[in-house]
Amino acid sequence: EKIGRDTTFGKIIEIVEQHRVFVSTIASITSQSSIFRLKRFDTALIDEASQVLEPVLMGLLPQFRRFVLIGDDKQLPAVVAQPKDVSRIEDEDLKAIGLYNRRNSLFERLLARSRAENWHWSFDMLSHQGRMHAEICAFPSEHFYEGKLQLLPQDVVGNRWQVRPLQYKLPPAPSELMQRLSRQRMIFFDTPADLSQNNKVNIHEARLVAEIAASFADLYDANGMDLLPTESIGIITPYRAQIAQIRYALQQQRAGLAELCTIDTVERYQGGAREVIIISLCLNTAHQLETLVSLDDTERVDRKLNVALTRARQHLVLVGNKELLRQDARYAALIDTMQ
Repeated sequence: EKIGRDTTFGKIIEIVEQHRVFVSTIASITSQSSIFRLKRFDTALIDEASQVLEPVLMGLLPQFRRFVLIGDDKQLPAVVAQPKDVSRIEDEDLKAIGLYNRRNSLFERLLARSRAENWHWSFDMLSHQGRMHAEICAFPSEHFYEGKLQLLPQDVVGNRWQVRPLQYKLPPAPSELMQRLSRQRMIFFDTPADLSQNNKVNIHEARLVAEIAASFADLYDANGMDLLPTESIGIITPYRAQIAQIRYALQQQRAGLAELCTIDTVERYQGGAREVIIISLCLNTAHQLETLVSLDDTERVDRKLNVALTRARQHLVLVGNKELLRQDARYAALIDTMQ
C-alpha cells in the first residue's frame, strides 16, 4: 500500500500495523529508522549478509528480537579499498570475540566463531543446488565446498536436466569448434598473452570469445532454441577495457551478436546465472594474478573463481593463457579437470 506525501500520520500507523512482512534494502530501512518507533519487529532476515560489513548491521540488528544472516563466505565479500594489513585488528579484546580484520563481515565472524566453539545449532549450509549441471558443479563442490555441494533430488519435477547428457543436432558441415561445444560442457582454450597494447586487453581472447558465442548462436538455431540476452550467453572478464574489446569483436563477428550476450565483470555477475558462461581471463603478465585471484581467509578458496564458475548452468568455457594460469594452484587444478 503506497504512502504518499498527503498520507496522515494516523493512516501511516494503520498501514504499518496491518502488515506483518516488510522488505527493504539495508540502506533504506536504516535511513527510515522511525519505523521502529511505530512497530516492534520479531525477526530480521538479512540476505547476501557475507557482503555487508559489521558496522552497517550493528545499529540495525538490536531492533529485532532475533536475526538470521544468509550468505556465502566462499563468494565475493564486501568491497573494501584498504589492504588487509591496514584494516587488521590489533586489540586483544576484539580478537577474543573473533574480530581479526575490519574488512570481514559480521556473517564471517559469527560463522567462524560458531565453528570454532562447535555451536552446530547456530549455523547450517544450504547444500543442494538447482542451478548447475552435475559436471559443472563437481569442481566447485570438491575444491571450494569440501564436497558438500549436491544436486537437487532427481525426483523433483523438471530437475533431471542436471544429469542429462548433451544431445544437440548439428547443422550441415559444422565447424570443429561447434562440434567441440556440442560434445563438452567444460572446455579450456589456451591463448597467447597479448602485450601489444595495455595489460587489460587481450585481442586473441576477444576474437575467440566472439567465435565461441557465434557457434553457440548457430547451435541454438539448429536446435530450435531461443537465444535470450538475459538467459542464454554470459561473458565474464575482469577489465572494462576487455569488455569493450569483446563487444567490438562480437560486432565484427556478426551483426546483432553483441546484443544477444551479456558482458560484465565477475563482481556484477554475483547472484546471476546463464545457460552458457564464457570466461575471458585476460591474463597477460604474471603480476596480474594478484588482482585476478581473491582468496578467503583460509587462502584455499578463490572467491572470484568460485563465483565465475557457479554462474554457468549448462556450459562453461574458459579462455586464458595456460602457462601463466598454472602459477596458481586453483587454476592449475581447474585446467587439469577441464582438459
